[in-house]
Amino acid sequence: MSDLLHHVEIAAALGATVMRVCAGGRRTRSQNWPAQRNALRPLLRAAAIFAADHEVTLAVENHVDLLADEMIELLDAVDHPSLGVCLDTANNLRMLEDPMRVIELLAPHARATHIKDIAAYRGNPQTFAFWPSVPLGQGLIDIERTLQVLRKHNFTGLLALEIDYLHPAYGDEEQAITASLAYLRKLLATD
Repeated sequence: MSDLLHHVEIAAALGATVMRVCAGGRRTRSQNWPAQRNALRPLLRAAAIFAADHEVTLAVENHVDLLADEMIELLDAVDHPSLGVCLDTANNLRMLEDPMRVIELLAPHARATHIKDIAAYRGNPQTFAFWPSVPLGQGLIDIERTLQVLRKHNFTGLLALEIDYLHPAYGDEEQAITASLAYLRKLLATD
């Protein structure tokens, strides 16, 4: 916790108003959600209060650790305006949730984003390796509709492109980034 609070101070000193945090990951996901929620609640509440005192909002990423309904439960349990979501557009598909349902559910709470597209590859769909990143518009995430949903909820934060591990068919990360940014700019220009 002290490390998180220290980083809030750094974010504030740098003039950042939003800081992405995680409440866990694939390996820390508990099978007992109520116990996990109850353990996270006081930690996130204290962190949100501290962040508010530094004029920073914490954005908890849906980081292949919480189902969308669990994220909403956690936000409701903490109930603090300085705690929102870093909406990753693809992570919950890796947990076999409908990505558009997740986006629509979490968008009202979005304070930051990871705009990411993924595709099915090979192996076990319950593993991370099954779901590699692809350039925006080439995968299973409806990026255009995602932007519409974010706009509907007056999201004005950063649209951060994320490619976490690139599908082997797309080769070069620089090309994937260039193609993704061009696609994103095209969608934003038609708004």
